[in-house]
Amino acid sequence: MSWEEIERLTRQVQQLPAERQQTSQQLSHVMVSAHSTMIEGSRVTVLEAFDFLLGAAPTLGPGKPLAGYDMLGDHALALDLALQRADARQLPGPALLRELAAAVMRSTGRPTNTALGTVDPTQGDLRRGNVFIVGASSFPNAQKVPALVAALTGELRERMPVATSLREQLELSFEAHQRLVSIHPFNDGNGRTSRLLMNYVQRYYAQPLTIVFREDRHAYFAALEQSRIAEDLTVFFDFMRGQHSKSLVYQLSATAPPTPQ
Repeated sequence: MSWEEIERLTRQVQQLPAERQQTSQQLSHVMVSAHSTMIEGSRVTVLEAFDFLLGAAPTLGPGKPLAGYDMLGDHALALDLALQRADARQLPGPALLRELAAAVMRSTGRPTNTALGTVDPTQGDLRRGNVFIVGASSFPNAQKVPALVAALTGELRERMPVATSLREQLELSFEAHQRLVSIHPFNDGNGRTSRLLMNYVQRYYAQPLTIVFREDRHAYFAALEQSRIAEDLTVFFDFMRGQHSKSLVYQLSATAPPTPQ
């Protein structure tokens, strides 16, 4: 989808009547959390996520591990935190990323003892060991992580106030997402935290949020990996533009939680 079409859809979302815009935004937030946690292995479905997060009396889906609901609930609270920081016009620093990472892992994180000390994901601790993921290119040495995180947030602090066009703002959010997950600064929760950073940047500009859809996870991982290997963001930008377009279409059609077909 072209940038012109994205601009048109964005205007439509932003011009929705106040009541419908509030409903659309609320449902979009549930979708962000539901799909982000499903990408990471949660078995809580979108319908169950709506019931759990928006239901008057939240219920757990039968036979679903509680960890999936813990992950979902933590993500929803972490998203609220990210949006609050963006609404307050807070520019990012390492402390913000650690705060978001800690919120993501609040219920499911477990401290790990290493030769260099204990790493507690519920405190947003940076990893102290190297990480290897089957099928993925290598990630930076742990000793480089603090400087890389500081460099990323420092660059965002410089660039965010001067990005004026919709394309500049969205591509900056996509770049922040790709770069943070490529640093892989935490023992766990890197994907969720990186997508939250993207949503935080988007909210800073009062833009609709991007949902990364679970059904597109294989293409998502491939775009991330290809962008790392080639050291070229083009493929990732193209993929994320498609996800953002899909998110806008959803927000324009969303007036109530989805129902089974």
